[in-house]
Amino acid sequence: MSDLFDFFKENENKLHERPPEQAWAKLEQKLERNRRPKRRGIRFMQLGVVALAILILLLAAGLVWYFVRKMG
Repeated sequence: MSDLFDFFKENENKLHERPPEQAWAKLEQKLERNRRPKRRGIRFMQLGVVALAILILLLAAGLVWYFVRKMG
């Protein structure tokens, strides 16, 4: 374990090095290329699924109410 601490003590000065600005620019370009466009359709699809689930639950409740009333 002391070897690890010695390693960090010996290389502490390298921890404070700053990469050149060109490296940051290159990284930002890569990130922009790899960024996926936002898909807005998913929100509406989720809303549609919720609305459909509520509609199915209301339909099921209506059917249960109808058959319970018909039998009783």
